[in-house]
Amino acid sequence: MVDIPRGLMALLAFIFGASVGSFVNVVAYRLPRDISIVRPGSFCPRCERPIPWWANVPILAYIFLRGRCLMCGGTIPFRYFLSELALASAAAYLYLHFTLPDAIARFVFCSALFIIAIIDYDWRLIPNLITFPGMPIGFAFAALAMPEIGWKRSLLGIALGGGALFVTGEAYRLLRGREGVGMGDVFLLGMTGAFLGWIGVLFTLFFGSILGTIGGLAVALAGGAPPPPIADPATEPAAEQDASILRTEVPFGPFLSLAAGFYALFQPALVHWYLSR
Repeated sequence: MVDIPRGLMALLAFIFGASVGSFVNVVAYRLPRDISIVRPGSFCPRCERPIPWWANVPILAYIFLRGRCLMCGGTIPFRYFLSELALASAAAYLYLHFTLPDAIARFVFCSALFIIAIIDYDWRLIPNLITFPGMPIGFAFAALAMPEIGWKRSLLGIALGGGALFVTGEAYRLLRGREGVGMGDVFLLGMTGAFLGWIGVLFTLFFGSILGTIGGLAVALAGGAPPPPIADPATEPAAEQDASILRTEVPFGPFLSLAAGFYALFQPALVHWYLSR
């Protein structure tokens, strides 16, 4: 049996992660628009012309094309490059620091988080098509491939993840008279609990809230988050009448996803750091 060098395997993991990052961008663009993720092939969202395979190589294509479409010259969003690079780096890191089954489980979770974060930022919604199957899939991974989580912590994580944010949202609604937490966020935290257990839920909720507060203030000071591609006319007058920074609506999913992804990648180091203090 050929012994493949560990560095080479990490490089292959990096390439694989970049490819998945490219696919994640496709899913995040097409899923809320009800476009098949299989057909047609890759195309430019601006001119809608097909992209040649050699102009669609993850990471490298963005660099060599300087972030512009080969056909129409339109700007390619930087987050396409960021998603590919981030998931490529995550795949290599996970391969080097976890057993292969555990690394695969965490990479699947991080990929789902990227899809959720992008869609929620653009559309103010978290697709149940990702979070619903994510809960049983996460439970299966935790039970079979993630020894630091296990099925008991996974079940507790699902219960705590779904329940904690639901209670928080209801309390906000009673106090402020408006919805503060969407059910999509609840299901996202339930999926997080399935993959990362109840401790992962607490970490995600705590640090996601901190990131959300900081991000919300930054977005409010910058003039507010961009509207969804298809705005809801019923919400526009209210938005005009209520320009308070404290009531600026910012999607919570990207911040929860960032916190959950951070914990998924660095859980052993975080636990070791905490216990050693």
